Amino acid sequence: MSDSNTFDAATARMFNRRPGGSRHFAYEDATGAVCLWCHSKLARGGVAISASAVDWLATAQGERFIRLTNPKGDLDIVLPLDQVPLGPVREGDFGTYYIVDPKDLRGPDFGTVGEDAPF
Repeated sequence: MSDSNTFDAATARMFNRRPGGSRHFAYEDATGAVCLWCHSKLARGGVAISASAVDWLATAQGERFIRLTNPKGDLDIVLPLDQVPLGPVREGDFGTYYIVDPKDLRGPDFGTVGEDAPF
């Protein structure tokens, strides 16, 4: 098991084409970390993730990550599983899924900048 908090894409190989029966792909790097790649083309730039794939990933050994990509939203990010802001559970034609909204991936906006601002 790895103690890394990053996924090494340079050493990754695909080992599961349909984890949890989903349409996603799963990769494993040289340290044993697992990354679920979720590619989506939702118009607002978000990513749909199969709930069965998330359940599958939650039981995987080692460090666990999700890669979220959407060319319409210019999104390509890899996050540890516990840092992915899964939205509410939804039902669709392909089963239960989550939507990750790109606005939930950024930090909070700065407040008003005044004389007390540290920079």
